[in-house]
Amino acid sequence: MRNSWGSAAILLLACVLPSAVAHAEDPPFDAAIDVQLFDYSIGPKQFFTVDSADIAERKQLALDAFVTFMTKPFSVYNTDGANDPTIMGDPRTQVVKSITAAQLTAAYGVNDKLQIGAMLPLVFSLTGDGLDPSTGAHSMTGVQVTGLGDLFVQGKYKLWTSESGAARFAGTGGFTLPSSFGSDGSQFLGDDLPTLRGGLALTWSKGPLSLGADAGVILRKPRTIYASTIGQQLTFGAAAAIALTDRFNVIGEFFGRGGLESRFALDESPMEAVGGFRLIAGRSLAVTVGGGAGLDRAIGAPQARFFFSLGYAPDVRDSDGDGIQNANDKCPLVPEDKDGFDDRDGCPDDDNDGDRRMDNEDKCVNEAEDLDGFDDDDGCPELDNDQDKIEDLKDKCPNDPEDGAQPYPTDGCPANKRDSDGDNIPDNVDSCPMEEEDADGFEDGDGCPDADNDADGIPDTADRCPVCPEDKDGFEDTDGCADDDNDKDGVPDARDACPAEAETFNGVKDDDGCPDTGGIELVKLDGDRLVVDKVPSFDANGLTKAGELIVAQMAGIMLAHDEVTKWLVALAQTKQADAHKLATLVKAQLVKAGMRNVEVLGAAGPPKIGAIVQERAEQGAAPVCPAGREAKQRPELVTPKATMQQRSTSTGTPAVAPQPEPAKPAGDDEIQIEN
Repeated sequence: MRNSWGSAAILLLACVLPSAVAHAEDPPFDAAIDVQLFDYSIGPKQFFTVDSADIAERKQLALDAFVTFMTKPFSVYNTDGANDPTIMGDPRTQVVKSITAAQLTAAYGVNDKLQIGAMLPLVFSLTGDGLDPSTGAHSMTGVQVTGLGDLFVQGKYKLWTSESGAARFAGTGGFTLPSSFGSDGSQFLGDDLPTLRGGLALTWSKGPLSLGADAGVILRKPRTIYASTIGQQLTFGAAAAIALTDRFNVIGEFFGRGGLESRFALDESPMEAVGGFRLIAGRSLAVTVGGGAGLDRAIGAPQARFFFSLGYAPDVRDSDGDGIQNANDKCPLVPEDKDGFDDRDGCPDDDNDGDRRMDNEDKCVNEAEDLDGFDDDDGCPELDNDQDKIEDLKDKCPNDPEDGAQPYPTDGCPANKRDSDGDNIPDNVDSCPMEEEDADGFEDGDGCPDADNDADGIPDTADRCPVCPEDKDGFEDTDGCADDDNDKDGVPDARDACPAEAETFNGVKDDDGCPDTGGIELVKLDGDRLVVDKVPSFDANGLTKAGELIVAQMAGIMLAHDEVTKWLVALAQTKQADAHKLATLVKAQLVKAGMRNVEVLGAAGPPKIGAIVQERAEQGAAPVCPAGREAKQRPELVTPKATMQQRSTSTGTPAVAPQPEPAKPAGDDEIQIEN
């Protein structure tokens, strides 16, 4: 019996021992590790993986969706094991060739110092040659993994802030849960046990520049895969960011891990450098793009990396307590007034209708005042200011009630505010409300056009002298001008014995208007010069008979030329006093003869006398109306009783007889007079 038990024991040992020896000699292969080591910072961030000392504001939510693509994060290399195992040669196996992964992060501000958050990794594609642990070469089937990573939960506490606010210091702590699960045995997706993490973060900012650094530890069960052990690790990182504008930041970063148990063995201490930019695309949206590469050949250090993230931080707080989240509140610090008008924007509407009348003083808060100068302080639109039942938009006189007067009883204007014919004379005082006043300076106050001002039977449109009636004497009776001296000899027709024959000024009956012979012509007109052959004589009593004769001839020729509107007579006497006296006598005699606009100057010198034309009427101008012949205006029709607007235009200048100017005293200066 003992022999039988002994034989069985020997047989069992023979079977077990070789198996045990075989298992002891197989290299370890524990794939419960994560080779995607880019942990996007949770919550408000200024960098990429380096934690900021800032936290989410109280009740503030921050979300991120991060996507990365990396190449060759895990390779097995040939080494010079005999001399220096740290010297790596060519890769033997590319265990993981590429990874396309994502991270979803969320953070929430509990209070002014504490933030809690979480990060869930997702692996869309992890491909490579795999690893045969017995040879260190690629596996027969390779590796193709898709799945979830380990959920990471983190808390961050703000420890210290400098007085200026430039420097901030915070502590972090967290753990991962073994949520990794996927295809192909869930290789390289994460740990199958919880891990613990802790760290510190320091941030300094001034102007557009921000600097940051963090350090921490990862506590977990060591995992050995082939010749490497991934266990407790020190994490570290440093970063810098510069804001080129308020919305565009450029960021550079260095981060890594170091194996604590292996004293920072090369294959267990991956390091990586990345750079990129962040664009603030809106109040709540940020876009981040970047790339980088591993700095060594450790597990988790990629040959190349590219990443993209979309951050969304809706401000779900309600700072002003008006029931509208800050993200949707245009006035987050001022409560909405909740008056039923535009209450979703979060801003109080102190003037709902935008009429510049505050609602607390506006009797019509939702109806805009029409601001037409009528009762504009109450905030209500007055659609019919004058209460004449004609809306202001259709009322030509919105502030004056319609009186129903013809010819426009419904235009909204009373007759005293209406001008139907547009002649600036209100209808209520316009004798011809539908006929425009001609405004020619003659009886323009009645509102009626005056077709023939002087009532001479010649319409003003054809009348050269519209206010001077034609004399109807058979001589040029169609021009509308009075011809008081048909033969232009200076003798009015009324006392001209020969009205159709010009007088001859020769000293023989020069006042009868008839041509005669004999006598002497002492005065003649040469162009613009009146040549006088003799100087009028005078004595203590005035001009002598001969002197009067000479001045009479001068007056006759001057009066015969009614186109001359101003004459200048110049004379000289040996003594200045005599020159002054003679000038006065000549001026008086000329005025007596009918001259109205003549100036006589006297000066000391050899006795002489002459005259020149100073002013002529424009060619074609109407002749001057004889004194007393002008058409008389009715005083009550000269000026309108009331006008809509003063007018400055007229249809013409009426012919009006000019009034004589007072004689000017002869000057003291000598003048030259030609014989």
